[in-house]
Formats: sequence, structure tokens, C-alpha cells
Amino acid sequence: MVLALRNMKHRIILILALIICLFLVAPTFATSVEGLNFSIAVDPDTFTSPGKTNVTVRLTNSGKADITSPLALYDPDGELVTSFFDGGSLSQLKIGDTQTWTGEYKVKQSQLDEQKLIFTIKTNVIDASNNVAVVNFPAEAKLNYIGEKVELFTKRSISPEIIRKGSTVKVIYEFVNNGNVRLEDIRIREHSSLSGKAESIKSLEPGSSATITFERKSSGSDFTSHPNITYKKAGSKETFRASLDELVIPAAKPNLKLSLVAEPQNVNIGEKTMLKLVMENEGNISYSNVSASDKVLGEVFTGIEIPAKQTVTREIEVTMQSTETFKFTLKLPDNTGTEQTETTNEVKVSAYDPKNMVRMTLDLTADAESIDSIPGNIGFTVVVTNNSDFEVKDIKLYQGQAQVYTIDALKPGESYTVDRKYSVSQGGKFQFHVEVVDSQSNKQKFYSNELQIPYIPATPAPTKEVFATVEPVTTYTPVPVDDTSTAGKGSNILLMAAIVVAGLFAVSFVLFIISSISRARLNKKSENAYDHMQLNAKRDYLNPDTYGAEEKTVPVSDAVFEEGELPHEKYLKEEVTKPVEEPEETEAPDKPEDGAYRLMREDEVKEPEVQKRTRRSDKHQNG
Repeated sequence: MVLALRNMKHRIILILALIICLFLVAPTFATSVEGLNFSIAVDPDTFTSPGKTNVTVRLTNSGKADITSPLALYDPDGELVTSFFDGGSLSQLKIGDTQTWTGEYKVKQSQLDEQKLIFTIKTNVIDASNNVAVVNFPAEAKLNYIGEKVELFTKRSISPEIIRKGSTVKVIYEFVNNGNVRLEDIRIREHSSLSGKAESIKSLEPGSSATITFERKSSGSDFTSHPNITYKKAGSKETFRASLDELVIPAAKPNLKLSLVAEPQNVNIGEKTMLKLVMENEGNISYSNVSASDKVLGEVFTGIEIPAKQTVTREIEVTMQSTETFKFTLKLPDNTGTEQTETTNEVKVSAYDPKNMVRMTLDLTADAESIDSIPGNIGFTVVVTNNSDFEVKDIKLYQGQAQVYTIDALKPGESYTVDRKYSVSQGGKFQFHVEVVDSQSNKQKFYSNELQIPYIPATPAPTKEVFATVEPVTTYTPVPVDDTSTAGKGSNILLMAAIVVAGLFAVSFVLFIISSISRARLNKKSENAYDHMQLNAKRDYLNPDTYGAEEKTVPVSDAVFEEGELPHEKYLKEEVTKPVEEPEETEAPDKPEDGAYRLMREDEVKEPEVQKRTRRSDKHQNG
């Protein structure tokens, strides 16, 4: 029993020891890394080219608790530095403790260009939600790169931006040596429209600058700027090039239109009028800081900007105490480097004593609301009323530009009616107006209301429905003979007969043409056959005269042959012994005009064979 209890006790102790070991081995995370100070230093920190440097890392815990979470070091490339303490991390950092590490790192050209190195410490912490989070602590070390850096900065400025004819344009180039080596033999050649020769700068030290200016007087055409820049590094034959985009310097084409209007132009004394200045810039010149002034009002507007191809409007309200004439003068500095002065048109604004103000109204009516034909007739009635405090004389009534009527005079409150009939060529708006001259010799116009008279074609009357009518039964009766129609019928019969005869004649003529063509073709074939037979002379064996002459003499053998009858002589004798029948005299076959003979039919009389051959031989001899 005692042994069993002792074994149980040992087992419990062993289990507790294992649990403690597990807690010690398991990773621990800090809930906070406050107070961690991380810095780096490099030696050397000055470079002429990429190379190695010694990096010193310094970690200090200035917080109020130990940092138990491992601290891992990563280089600027994002790689773990495995030589940092224990495999790349520091297991813990106690309060007030400082740890340093020194290692080697190879600096790259990109880091020299940025002139800095950045190392990073990474550790894990537990946030408020008991989640593990990664915290980064970067540290930076400055680098001083004194290696060769060849860089030429070029800036171009043009004055003026747009060139007037006869003016001089300047293209200015500013060169700055942003490298760390001296630059030599800097050459620039401009477009031929600006200059025909190249300009140069002998040398340019690092950080220094120089300028080159091209000037050209304008003849009224555009210029083009497109530089070609070359330079060399001191002590080197290598040529570097720089270029800027092509730029067109346009010739000035001013087209600024100014107009001044007043609304209204007739007011009572003490009333206001609105003066509107419209500046329509249709040219390629831009104007800035424009000012406008008037003799009566003084300076009216300042600081106006008028860009090219835009319209700018300015308004000012003026209280009229007397009749005035306004005319604005504008000073126009532009982007050609010059300042122009332009004036607007004059605008007269009349200020009247209310007792001397002309006031009239016109009421227009028509006898129809539309026209239904082109042209259409329509009547207009115009009622002209004098609402002034005095009599108005010489009132002229107009329709458009045509004067319609003249009213000699209208007393205050008096009206006059004018009726006119017009034949209009189309629908549209119609309006009348009157013109009078007031006490200040100003011509004033008063307009009637507008009437819209459209053209509306007349609607056709509805078509009545047509009902089909049944035709009555027709009884045919003999038509009595009218003697007066006999002559007409006879002429009709003769006409029909003539038509029939003409038709037959036409058919006969066509058949005649066809037969003639066929006959001509047959004759042509006969000629071809006859000509073929006559190509070579033929020997007639019944006529010795047709035998050819002997060309060679054949020696006759002295041998004696027995006289015998040849095979063909038998038939010749039989032919000779037969009595020759006299053929009946028959007419010779007709011989066509072309000389060909017609072939004989079977029922015609046949000549003896011998006679035929004899005739053929005669023909050959005669032919």
C-alpha cells in the first residue's frame, strides 16, 4: 500500500514537471513593445560605386516591462538577416537593456541613387482581442553617393508665345549640370526656321548653369522650335544627347470684336440702364489684365482676361440723370508682348422728364387665325394709342421694313385704327411698329404684339357613299340602216383590205430574202465542189490526147512475146461490138449563172458511160 502511494506521488510530480516544460518551451508574445528603440549606422557611408558596408544595429528597451517576444532583423531587400543573434532574432530584451549587432551588407546602385539604407525589426504582439499581430520597426541610415553622375537639365522658354509680324521672337535655353562631373562641349542646334547655325557652351561645372538664346524677326509666318542637344563628360569621348519636343510658335492673328449696348436706351431721369460690354475674341491672341474706361464713368472694369477663341461679357448698371453718350476705351496687354488700345461703338442713353417721355401702344388683331391656301388673304387691324402727356406728330406705321401709313398727329389718349389687307405667301409671325422723333431728336420705336398666323390646308368635304345601281334589263332591237353611213363602212372595208395586202406583201418579201440567202449559200457550196474537181488535170483513159508526154525512153527488150489478149481488151471488144443506141434528144440541164451544174434525178435519161467519159474529157480539154 505504501509502495503504491509512493508511485502515485512520483507520477503526479512527473506530470507537473512536463506541464512546466511545455510552458517554458512554447513561444511567448508580448502584449506591448513600448519603449523599444531601434537604430542603425553604416560605415563607410560614402560611396563612389556599389560596394560593401558594415551595418551596426542598436536595440534598447526603455519601457517598463521586458520584451519577451522575439525580435527579427530584415535587410533592405526584405530578407531575414540570419547572422543577427540567434538565427536572425533576439529572443528577449529586458528593461533598460541594450543589445548591439554588427554585420556586413552589399549596397546596390539603386540604394546609392536613393542615398539611404532601411533595415527593419519585426516582432509579434497580442492585441486587445488576444490576436497575434506583426509589428514593424524600420530604421534608416543615410548614404553619400559621390560616384560619377552625368545629368544635364535643359529648360526652354519662348518670348513672346505668339509673334506679331515685324516683332522678334526669343527662344531661351537654360542648361543646369545636375551631375557630379564636369560637362564639356555642350552644343545645341535649333530648327532652320529659327537659326541656321549651332551654339555651344565650352564647359559646365557640377551645379552651375548657363543660357543660350536664339532670336529671329518675324515675317508673318509660324516658327518651329526643335532643338538637338549634344554634350560630353569631361575626359571622355562618349557623346550624350538630349532633346525637347517640337514646338510651333504661331504667327499672331488678332481678331477681337468689341460691342457696347444699353438696355433700355430711353429712361426717365433717375432711372437705371444696363451697359453691357461684349468682347468676342476669334483670334489666336490671349489678352490679360484688360481695363476699360469711359469719359463719363471713368474706370469701369479692370483685370479682365480674354482667352483666345472665347467671348467675355461684362455689365455695369448706371443711374441716368441726363442724356449721355457712352464709349469705352480698352487697354489690351496680350501674349505677343505688346499692349493695344481699342474703343467700342458709341451708345446714347436718353434721360427724359416724365412729362416729355413719348409713350405709345399698338394693338394688333387679324380677321383669321390661319390661312388655308398659298398665297392666302388676311386682314390686319392696328390700333395706335398715344399714352404720352402731349401731342405726338408724324407717326409712321411699318410692317417689317415697309411703311404702311403715316398718322399726322395723335392727342394724349387718342387712338387711331389702320386696316390693311395682305396676300401672304406663307404662315408665320406678323408684327407692326411705329417710329416717332422725340423732343431730343431721338428716333423711338414702339412695337405691337406678335400674331402667329399658321398655314393650315382646308379640310376636304367628306365623300358621299356611292351605292351600286343595278342596270335595267336591256332589250335589243334591230338598228335601222342609215344610208349616210354606207360611205364610211366602204372606206373601212377598203382600209382593211389594204392592210391585209400590205401584210401579205411583207411576208412575201421576207420569204424572198430568206430564199435568196439560202440560194446564195448553196451556190457557194457548188462552187467549192467544182473548184475542188478542177484542182489538178485528170487523165481520160478513153482519149489518148490527154496522155502526158513521155519523160524517159524505156529500152525495149529484144525478146519475143507471144501475142495474147489482155484482160481488159475482152471487155472493150464487147463494148465496141454492141450497137450504139442513139439517145433521145433531151434538153441540156439548165446551167446556173455561177457555172455549176444541177445533179440529175433518177427518172431523167442517162447517157452511156462511154459518152459521159468522152464529154468529161472534152470539158477538160476545153477548160
